[in-house]
Amino acid sequence: MELTNWPIVTLKDGEMQSHRVGPLTIFLKRLLNEVWVDSYRDDKVRGKPAPLPEKPNWMRMSLPGDFERYWIRPVMPDKPVIIDTEHSYRFVGGTKTRVYSRVPVWVRVTPEGRDDLVVADIPTVELSETWFGSFTEGELSYAVSSTARRILTEDLLEPHLVVCPLEIHNKDSEELKFEKVCLRVERLSIFAKGEAMWSDETVIRYEGKDSETDMESKGVRPVEAGDATLVGKPRTAVRKSIGLKAFRLLKDFHIPGF
Repeated sequence: MELTNWPIVTLKDGEMQSHRVGPLTIFLKRLLNEVWVDSYRDDKVRGKPAPLPEKPNWMRMSLPGDFERYWIRPVMPDKPVIIDTEHSYRFVGGTKTRVYSRVPVWVRVTPEGRDDLVVADIPTVELSETWFGSFTEGELSYAVSSTARRILTEDLLEPHLVVCPLEIHNKDSEELKFEKVCLRVERLSIFAKGEAMWSDETVIRYEGKDSETDMESKGVRPVEAGDATLVGKPRTAVRKSIGLKAFRLLKDFHIPGF
């Protein structure tokens, strides 16, 4: 197996391989045209893969051919992610800010050259589901434990976390006051350099509480990522949308505990 976080794995018939991405170890085994998959989480984020559990819970998938080489790649979660700010945020009309959040990736396995055959799609961290919106209007999302930060330091970079830059523009004349941001991560690409991963930049243009919010995913690596290379494609190809709720405002009604 190649010494990289995102290798191409060669699986001979009857052979098993294991690979760690942060706290997740994934196990792959091949029998003729079948691929068997299992996974295990522990408290480590680096180092050798965990040993195979004594009683593996294999998931078996039959493929249309005897594939020997498989990509292990990162992909964003399959639902929007709700990000807490470090503090309740407020900034005056006509200003903008740039913040960073860290989102745990999922690990996707596909045969080389067949991105349409998804053998496994496993989260490195199991995230809690939450509801973003009101009783009558909203969407099911994930809650992440890390908060959005204005400054990101090297010690916060981990092999299973994607740094997501957000640039927020307050186009309204009044203050924007919010405590949570809904980041639609399904639209984001992933770029890697060494152990560090970055998503493309999300730009949110807030026009006022009763107006439409413009949200755009840039689709190119952010300036902070330097010469990082593309390692993960978006789940969906949507780059720009209008009218989606992006913030939980301080005066918004919300369900206790959410």
